[in-house]
Amino acid sequence: MKTIARSTVRPLAAALGLAAAVALTACSSTPTDAGGSSSGTESSAAAGDSALKIGFSPFTLQVPALKGVADGLTAIAGSQGDTVVTADPKNDPSTQLQQLQQWVQLDQVDAIWVIPTDGKAVAAALTQAQAKGIVVIASGVPADYGFDGPQAGMTFTEIDNEAYGVKLGELTAQCIDEKLGGAGKVIFLTSPQGASSSKLINDSVVETLASKSPDTTVVNQQEASDRLGSQQTVSSALQGAPDANVMVGTDDESTLGGLAAFTQAGKSADDTCVLGAGGNDEAQAAVKSGDLFADVAFDFQADIAQNIGELHKLAADPTAEGSQIVTPITVVTK
Repeated sequence: MKTIARSTVRPLAAALGLAAAVALTACSSTPTDAGGSSSGTESSAAAGDSALKIGFSPFTLQVPALKGVADGLTAIAGSQGDTVVTADPKNDPSTQLQQLQQWVQLDQVDAIWVIPTDGKAVAAALTQAQAKGIVVIASGVPADYGFDGPQAGMTFTEIDNEAYGVKLGELTAQCIDEKLGGAGKVIFLTSPQGASSSKLINDSVVETLASKSPDTTVVNQQEASDRLGSQQTVSSALQGAPDANVMVGTDDESTLGGLAAFTQAGKSADDTCVLGAGGNDEAQAAVKSGDLFADVAFDFQADIAQNIGELHKLAADPTAEGSQIVTPITVVTK
């Protein structure tokens, strides 16, 4: 698998990618891993581990999705005896640095999870935490913080948007092979442009589909919008390509809107492929009923549990080097 592109603004881009991706599943339950897989470390702390006081510092709490992560972290940590404090720097790197330094200098936390606006701007606080044995989960990679490699007491975490798009492309090719004899005509509602995460997802879907299903063609490709807008977009696309038999969405609303358009056009699930991403309860139910072939989702509840488990692992020996982990991806199939 290719590595995700780096840049000097990568920590914020990664954080924005997290917020956007969390928004896909913010109001849903954790997707069921039926026929799919997820990666990550064990979420629960080892028996006998001391409870941790965890400081959560996202770049802002004004984004509802990140507020949802904070609430989820508080609930999951609390269920196993840990406690959580949060700070809201409101997109200000200097404020985030000061808040982190206060936690460290006053010994207010045992562990930190930071999603920075600017990794290098807060690196000094992480180094101070390291010196005091306060362990850290940091969004991004070591270079984002000016570090030249793995760090003692720190684990770095990323969202792999490329893997997400690859999985969606693979499932599309699988459905086309099983239902359509390996040749499909696809309407693709792409992840809206404006972030590197969107380009990675969109490009990965198209490239994977071209590789896995070479006789398939994309007959219409447009940006996803809300459910009604996506339904209207797909309905219009079907007027220009009435023989289109595949619809791929990149979030819950575009996926369900595209499904509604196919249903309205009288297209049967038996000889079409409709699938997408997001993993909310409605999408999962549509997979179980057979209306959707499959659905891909970032499993953020598992990711929160994974990060808590990683903090306990680091706390057992803060002098040991941390690792690089990724947010688990879940595939929902019938």
